[in-house]
Amino acid sequence: MYNAICKSLAMAAVVLFAAACGDSRSDAARELCRQSESEIAAGRHYAAIGLLDTLDSRYRDLTEVRRSGMAIRARAMEGIALDSIPLYDARLAAATLAVDSMRPLFEHVDGAPGIDGYYLPKGTDRRAFATTGIQGRVSDDGLFYIAASVAGRSIGLRALELRSGAETCTSADISPARVVTVRGSEAASFSPEEVDVLGRWLTAHRGQVKLVLRGRRSDISQALSARQQKEIVDCYAYAKALQEQRTASIRREKYERMLATARDQIANLTPAPDND
Repeated sequence: MYNAICKSLAMAAVVLFAAACGDSRSDAARELCRQSESEIAAGRHYAAIGLLDTLDSRYRDLTEVRRSGMAIRARAMEGIALDSIPLYDARLAAATLAVDSMRPLFEHVDGAPGIDGYYLPKGTDRRAFATTGIQGRVSDDGLFYIAASVAGRSIGLRALELRSGAETCTSADISPARVVTVRGSEAASFSPEEVDVLGRWLTAHRGQVKLVLRGRRSDISQALSARQQKEIVDCYAYAKALQEQRTASIRREKYERMLATARDQIANLTPAPDND
């Protein structure tokens, strides 16, 4: 009898402890909801999302509390979208203005059959591969790249380097397979990823600039004329404006969709008013 009573008391204690723990967990979960609402009220929407992520990961079993959190998350998403859309509106407007101002300065060059065309500043000498040197271009996709050629020599072209006094900037190396050799002359196109650093560097270092065409067997150095520098910098600027215009447009559309989704969720998760 004594043992049975002890067992009963022990079971009761366990139940009471579990209930107390359950209340404590529920209170802690609801406190996260309360804190996230405070963050939204203060305009710190990403902080609110972080608290709600903690709620979802720490209290997976408290479905009712997490459902309340879903409604709060939708409000945080709405706030993020409403904050972000004007920012990307401004970026899109600035980029569009830049693109519209530069577009008349460029002309399209059609590529050979099966080869993409590109844009050049008007008046650029199109005989890029007839002489030794480089030419900045803007692809049909709006990306900056550089075409390089070595006339009458085979140096194993691998990289491009720009020098201004003691300062230098070098492109990434390309593989020999990327170099086209015709009658002892070499030509290659350096991708946007390989020469973005050159466009950025030249924009800040106009003046006495030397071009070095680096090869696996030898190098060639020559001055880069003021006109050549301007053409490359203009191509770089135009490509950057086109990319900024595209990025701002995509991001703005993303936040427009987020806003619509958030408002749908708010409408679906908000309890209907009790007319009784």
